[in-house]
Amino acid sequence: MQRRWRCGMRAVMRLLALGLALMCAPASALDVAVVVSQREGVHKAFADAFKRAAASLGHRVFDIGSPAEGLDDVALARADLVVASGEAAAELALARHVRPTLVTMIARSRFETLRKAYPQAPLSAWLLDQPLERQLRLLRAVLPERKRVGLLLGANADAEARLHGVAADFGLSLATRVVRNDKEVIASLEEVLSASEVLLALPDPMLTSPTAARSILLTSYRYQRPIIAFSRAYVNAGALAAVFITPEQVAGDLIDWLRSQNGKPLVLPPPRDPVSFEIAVNRQVARALGINVADDSELLRLTAEGGRP
Repeated sequence: MQRRWRCGMRAVMRLLALGLALMCAPASALDVAVVVSQREGVHKAFADAFKRAAASLGHRVFDIGSPAEGLDDVALARADLVVASGEAAAELALARHVRPTLVTMIARSRFETLRKAYPQAPLSAWLLDQPLERQLRLLRAVLPERKRVGLLLGANADAEARLHGVAADFGLSLATRVVRNDKEVIASLEEVLSASEVLLALPDPMLTSPTAARSILLTSYRYQRPIIAFSRAYVNAGALAAVFITPEQVAGDLIDWLRSQNGKPLVLPPPRDPVSFEIAVNRQVARALGINVADDSELLRLTAEGGRP
């Protein structure tokens, strides 16, 4: 009798353990294929952070390659979701198998080009572009007395009317010029700087090449106009301040979305602006331009809340 009781208890314990395992497992674990544009830099930082976190949610995560290495076609074909870090990774995956694909580490203008190339693909993105409202909150926090903002537009030219409207909501006026090729950068920039007190730099592919960025930085400094930009690299090179998202934060935002989908059928959301952000300030540039800037914690608060110093 005692032996049968012990066997019965062991069976009950096994059933309980199985039940707990089922309760702890995600309701719909996914096969997630990760493709990176490069095996270094921001793409590596994103992929490392994302793979660790996605696996902790119970999803099956497969690193399936890069443009330099090629792809694991079998893993790609069976993936429930492809996470592509960068435009090159997305193009490589979409050209092989059309699977639900989320592109990360990509600017909006480049994603729109990608979407036009694959109009039928189930495709979305976690974009690098911070909302314009957030950039303008940082601008207002750093330079509260300046109202006239200069802006060059290349691939973003179609958004000019909307940009003027958003700036007006902040009590700011925009002086804009559309740049159609590299030869127009300096002349257009000088016109904009003459009519403004600060330059706003957007992640526009026509204006972010090393040559164009160097010209913008040097000319703006010659005119003594500070730049509010979109990356830490731009600040390190001479912009006054920037609001941006790190690769680790991109991974965190994507993981938060995956966590919210637990138990639901996989449906890609519309392309999303960053939720998370950081700021950077070049205080050496601030001193050179005679600008007093609040400390980083205060700027983060003002940029998040939209208040004034």
